[in-house]
Amino acid sequence: MSRAKKGSSSEPLPLDETFWANYGLTDQSDTRDKIVALAMSEISRRGILDVNARSLCDLLGVDYSLITYHFGSFDGLLAEVFVHVHDIWVASIKDALNESYSSPEERMRGVLQTQINRAIKYGMVVGIALLPQVSENVTRILNEKFPSRLAAAVGFSVAVMSMLVNDLKTGTMTNLPLDIVREPEDVLQSPFAAEIPVAIRIQWAMIGPTLWMTGAGGGNKEIAEVDDQLQVNEQVRLFIDRLIMSAKES
Repeated sequence: MSRAKKGSSSEPLPLDETFWANYGLTDQSDTRDKIVALAMSEISRRGILDVNARSLCDLLGVDYSLITYHFGSFDGLLAEVFVHVHDIWVASIKDALNESYSSPEERMRGVLQTQINRAIKYGMVVGIALLPQVSENVTRILNEKFPSRLAAAVGFSVAVMSMLVNDLKTGTMTNLPLDIVREPEDVLQSPFAAEIPVAIRIQWAMIGPTLWMTGAGGGNKEIAEVDDQLQVNEQVRLFIDRLIMSAKES
């Protein structure tokens, strides 16, 4: 699986069943959910500065007023996009934990790889959502409408990673209740709280390759050639292996 490439702004994807399925929707899904999914796609395809409410409504073939009706404003839509991307992050971690693994190392690799896979699948919007303060107004909406929602997603990820680090060191395979984190503060009450500093370092370290795999670093001919030369997938695998080894020895 190669790194995501930035598409041409003149080539919108057809809004068919295949497109909607990529976001867990169907052609019959609510228009509100479709707007959020289309915003995610267009931000990744064109960049956040080239996307606006009117362009989304034109693509979807709906009235411009629906943005105000469903989200209050375009900034309100952006806030919902960022929350949705974090919800996908949590869901992807849970899905990874539900897989069968033969060792603690393999399970940690699966959880880390799911972050890379999410970046490849959804593109640049994942990178932007890592640092969602694109404007004061979006930040205000996030704080008012979704208090602690993004922090709770990060807290869940850190709690899971703390468990994985502990299991690496002890050679165990803990069965973690997936509702262990309801608020960020719950992480401090985790049975694996001693491993939180290592878990946080791992998550910070993953931001770089995650951003790279979204295609946010480029997408032109030169970047594509660098991808081929460096065999990006192999480099990411080695990077994850080194993180696992570092966690085990911490």
